[in-house]
Amino acid sequence: MVISVCLRSHCVQHLIHGKIGLCPQCHDTLVVSLSLIPPYALVGLITFGTMTQVHELGYAECSKSYVFRGGKEYTQKQIQDMLGLSTTTRAAPHAGQPMPQQAFGAARFLLPVQQCEFQLTGVLEALARDPWPVANDKRALRCTGVTVSVAVGLLETTSLNTSARIMVFAGGPAMEGPGMVVSNELKEPIRSHHDIERDSVKHYKRAVKFYEGLAKRVSNNGHTVDLFTGCLDQVGLLEMKSLPNSTNSVIVLSDSFATSIFKQSFLHMFNKDDQDFLQIGFNTTFDTTKELKVSGLIGHAISAGKKSACVGETEIDIGQTSAYAIYLAQCRDRPINADS
Repeated sequence: MVISVCLRSHCVQHLIHGKIGLCPQCHDTLVVSLSLIPPYALVGLITFGTMTQVHELGYAECSKSYVFRGGKEYTQKQIQDMLGLSTTTRAAPHAGQPMPQQAFGAARFLLPVQQCEFQLTGVLEALARDPWPVANDKRALRCTGVTVSVAVGLLETTSLNTSARIMVFAGGPAMEGPGMVVSNELKEPIRSHHDIERDSVKHYKRAVKFYEGLAKRVSNNGHTVDLFTGCLDQVGLLEMKSLPNSTNSVIVLSDSFATSIFKQSFLHMFNKDDQDFLQIGFNTTFDTTKELKVSGLIGHAISAGKKSACVGETEIDIGQTSAYAIYLAQCRDRPINADS
């Protein structure tokens, strides 16, 4: 989970403890979701505001986190080194495997929910608004791009080609670092549709290029990025659209994390079937039938790079392959059109 603390204090508490109308027993939003996923599922937590904090859930003595500067772009190698992860470090255990007595390497940040639920719940309950001071003529800084990059780098190092998802909870646009949408100066308005049409947006192209690079890495890793927003103003979804488009992920736009739209949509993602399995298809790959020549796929997926005799000569949208990688969710399955 990637959570913005650059919110009003009551909004942070609504995100963590907001009462929902889905059922009388559900009094939390994020906390209750921990009980809806398999106990062996690995979870981690990153929070962000002016800085990005990767929480070390494997350290039970007290709350401990690694801090990244919000205005700096980090490479995968830098993220790996700062978190103490390397090719010689033991990777995160697979789901269902027993954990060692002393957490090390990736197991410091990604643990089975049954092992770290108490620690994670404690961190969530202690979350408050970003303490960095904000001048009257400034906006509160928010380093969304750096945070998503750190989350991608963490999973890229620990869970490559393993089913994983990054859930981003944002309360406004990025205002510093890579992926910045608008500056923190209140005198600078956020870009409008007319600005985009006139190609006069200062940060737009750089932000789009940055997120497109992240989207390519995420999709190649077999991961997905879900975007949940609770803000009356824009959050920069246009710049970030390549993330959900490439990973076929979930987008929920709401005025506040206190709304039932957000809470019910979020918990709906954890619906289970009759056999108590989550109705989600992670890192799914599907092949096209060999009787047809496929020109391409129209939809939110990526090419699996499979060349075969059934690849058509004409390319339409995502073409030059007979297999595609896609994430599927029961809560928002959509038809996939493969042109032949």
